[in-house]
Amino acid sequence: MQNYENMFNLIGHVALISGGTGALGNAIAESFLQNGADVVICGGHPESTSTLETVAKQYGQKFLAIRCNILIQSDIDIMLDQIEATLGLIDILVNSAGMNKLLPAEDYDEDTFDKVMGLNVKGTHLVTKAVGKRMMIPHQSGHIINISSVKGTLGTQQDYLAYCTSKGAINMYTKQIACEWAKYGITANAIAPTFVRTPINSFQLDDPEFYSKLVNRIPLGRIGTVKDIAATAIFLASDASAFITGQILGVDGGLTAIQ
Repeated sequence: MQNYENMFNLIGHVALISGGTGALGNAIAESFLQNGADVVICGGHPESTSTLETVAKQYGQKFLAIRCNILIQSDIDIMLDQIEATLGLIDILVNSAGMNKLLPAEDYDEDTFDKVMGLNVKGTHLVTKAVGKRMMIPHQSGHIINISSVKGTLGTQQDYLAYCTSKGAINMYTKQIACEWAKYGITANAIAPTFVRTPINSFQLDDPEFYSKLVNRIPLGRIGTVKDIAATAIFLASDASAFITGQILGVDGGLTAIQ
């Protein structure tokens, strides 16, 4: 008889969530703590994590919030030193740091393009490489979860040139890491949401015309929630997804199915 109990718990795992101070990263961190993982978040505002500290205490888990610029390798190395000294080895990595800048393609200047591509793609690589080489590869195990977007496969009429490009790159980065590191027992997958309300995009979703057009394209008739994303992350970080790697999992209410 197979044992299917507790397939989704994260007891005994240590997770690093880059961009963990953002709305999606914060929700994923909270869900991991509630399911038994010790959690580290890194970002530009680690001081804004009192809620997660409370959750960690409530569930008896360890929690760290670290300021780190993921575009600077030395910052990442210092962060990993601190994590290893206090929590041990990372075996779950969630790359959720990201940004967007809305500009028409013809006005997308070099500096802005580089900033979006830098954080969304280069930052993902620098953290993944460091954690993989130092912690996951030597111990022959690990789960990597990248936050992509439906815009990694779907174009839009304006303003998303760098963002769409970066998320398309994340999709292929995920597949390539999955292929190269499978021999080390490491899985790599990406979550590709449609719109999820966050402070960054609320100005768009608060526009009745924009919101109506968006929801009318989604078969389930609503936008995503942070809970939708966190639940998917739990699955991809758990033993339940042990035979899943190199996949871009759409969490989009059916949006990409109907295009």
